[in-house]
Amino acid sequence: MLLCVRHRQQGVIALTFALAMLLLLFAGTLAFLLTITAGGLRVENSHNYAQALYAAEAGIDIALQRGHPGSFTGQVGRGRYAVRVRGRQITAVGQVERPAGVPIRCAVVVRSAGRGIVRGSWRQVPPARETDLIALLRPPAAEGSD
Repeated sequence: MLLCVRHRQQGVIALTFALAMLLLLFAGTLAFLLTITAGGLRVENSHNYAQALYAAEAGIDIALQRGHPGSFTGQVGRGRYAVRVRGRQITAVGQVERPAGVPIRCAVVVRSAGRGIVRGSWRQVPPARETDLIALLRPPAAEGSD
C-alpha cells in the first residue's frame, strides 16, 4: 500500500513539473512573439515617417522648380504633400496614410535664395502648426453621405 502511494506522489510531482515547464514554454513563446511584433511596428512607423519626410522634400523640390508663390498639393509614392510658398519661405507637409489610425506627417521649412537654390538648410517643424496645409491633405468628403 505504501508503495502505491509513493508512485502516485511521484506521478503528481512529475505531472506538476511537466505542466510548469509547459507554462514556461508558453510564456517564453508569447514574450518572443510580442517582441517581434513590437519591433515590426517600430520599423513600420520609422519607414512611414521617412516616406512622409521624402514627400515633404519632393514638395519643396517642385516649389523650387515652379518659382511662384501659392499653395499646391501632390503625391509621390505612398506619400502626399502640401506646399505653401510665401516670399522666399517654403513650407511643406508630407503625409503617409496608415491602414488604421492617424496619418504620419512631417513638416519642413526652407528659405529660397531664388532660381531653385535653397539658402542655408531646411529644418523640421511640428506639423500640427501647419493647419492650413494639413487641411489641404485631408481627403474630400464623400458626396451623398448624409
